[in-house]
Amino acid sequence: MRLTLTPDSWVVPVLADRIASDDDLVEVTVEHIARVCASDGASNADPSLFLLDSGYPAARITYLLRHRAIPADVLVRLATSQTMWTRPEHRRAHPLGGRPRRHGFRLALREPDLPADASISGPVDIYGTVTVRAWRQVHPKLTRSSRGFEDQPTPPIVEGTVLLARVQHLRPSRRAGDLALWYSGTRHDLLTLVMTYLTRFDIEHYFRHLKTTAHAPDFHPRQPDTLTTWLRLHTYAYLHLFCARAHLTHHRLPWEPATTTTPTPGQTRRQVSPALRNAWHPPGHPKPGHPGPGRPAGKRRTRRTRYPVIRRNALHKGK
Repeated sequence: MRLTLTPDSWVVPVLADRIASDDDLVEVTVEHIARVCASDGASNADPSLFLLDSGYPAARITYLLRHRAIPADVLVRLATSQTMWTRPEHRRAHPLGGRPRRHGFRLALREPDLPADASISGPVDIYGTVTVRAWRQVHPKLTRSSRGFEDQPTPPIVEGTVLLARVQHLRPSRRAGDLALWYSGTRHDLLTLVMTYLTRFDIEHYFRHLKTTAHAPDFHPRQPDTLTTWLRLHTYAYLHLFCARAHLTHHRLPWEPATTTTPTPGQTRRQVSPALRNAWHPPGHPKPGHPGPGRPAGKRRTRRTRYPVIRRNALHKGK
């Protein structure tokens, strides 16, 4: 799904694509990134930045983008249980020979014991003071069993920048911890990267609207193409609600907190629906007064075709 960051720090959907059961999630993602870069006119001097969730393998996507010369940088969330490695130290060759070292010091994201290459602190909206630490030119340890590198005798070294951000204020129900990010580029500063990724959580508002308001889990089409059409129509409708929210008066419900900000697209839909019901519209075609012919005699109902449920964790396994 392609989403666009608007000037007032909201993320709205622009395009939705369906992934088939036999598709590779990483290949589809890289092709989608290449298509977006071509339409936006991205170049090596000014690459586009893409924000991805923790379900995407950061090393493999970075390797494919660099191998195919796609002008794009990715900012991927990492699990704090992962381990990275630095570049090996330059040592004199052993008299007896041997293979040179490929990995240096171990960097555990949960409890990093290596000094950071850079560190910065600054205020970020409601989160208070945000402290960001960065380790540059680090890489994960890939093996032959890693998905996407089975045909290579020696797995490549994919380097990037690892960021660990800790915020000052969190909800009482959230446990304080570090936000681990993988960045494949070099042109953005650390605090801007963290602030940019925090805006990605607005995407969850769209998925919540899709599940609760549009009742997406209750929609079971007969054909997969119907689901693609339905998703794209709902994406465009959500975008229209986003554009109309500045032209409506926000009437909050009694249990909603008082706020001076503009309403969300879901709250906008709540105000648009009564206006559409009260608006005049021409009458439709008259309904027939007699029942339909029904199923012909002797013809039985065919069994419905079932399609497997696509889950992101089942599409790719490995680092």
